[in-house]
Amino acid sequence: MKRSKARRRQSGTTEIESKPHYTFEAFRRNTRGIRKANGSIVDKHLTKLTAAVRDFDTYFRAIEAAPDRLNANVRKLLSTKFFNHWYAALLLCEAGLMVDAISCERSAIETLAYHWLVCLDPEAAKDYQAGSLLKPVEVRRKLEVRGVDISHIRRNYAIGSQIGHVGRESERFHLRWSTETSGDLLMGGEFHAENSEHWMTYLPALLYLFCEPLMSSAAQDSSGGQPAVGNGRV
Repeated sequence: MKRSKARRRQSGTTEIESKPHYTFEAFRRNTRGIRKANGSIVDKHLTKLTAAVRDFDTYFRAIEAAPDRLNANVRKLLSTKFFNHWYAALLLCEAGLMVDAISCERSAIETLAYHWLVCLDPEAAKDYQAGSLLKPVEVRRKLEVRGVDISHIRRNYAIGSQIGHVGRESERFHLRWSTETSGDLLMGGEFHAENSEHWMTYLPALLYLFCEPLMSSAAQDSSGGQPAVGNGRV
């Protein structure tokens, strides 16, 4: 919703000219409008989204059959946490709140990495149960040692951190310059077709990525081309 103007002075500083009539109902109308605009994009990708959620549900149910109950319980908990972050990212994207969608995706990526580690290393579930939780960077290091390709995790986690923090990377989602000297504050989110198209393609792929660790080429070669996932495949 664009009600405040930003103007760039010759000195390089930014001046905000606020219009004081933001209301809750106006924000609700704005959100409904963005969701309506995104509707055709979501419908376009609905088959992929539906299939990805269905297959994720199949994976989640299959965990029940795993013989190691502690491992299965930790994986179910991580699966639930991951899916909630994933679904929040989807809803926020539909509402045009992209920075918050990216923050949820970052949390989903962090959970995905921990889940991969529990799949590959049964001891990780025991440590989780004992409260000996690893930091994200420690999880990534352990995955690398086990031959996992974490390039996607590292890249997207770093991008999410940059955009989630205060700074120029996130500013472009809150302030849009129409000329070199004037622009609009995007209070309450904004419809952006290109962003929505990207996310409706990316999010189904992220669900599939959760279910099995992505092994590096070297690790696959050493295992005869088979994914070395241990308890990861059920």
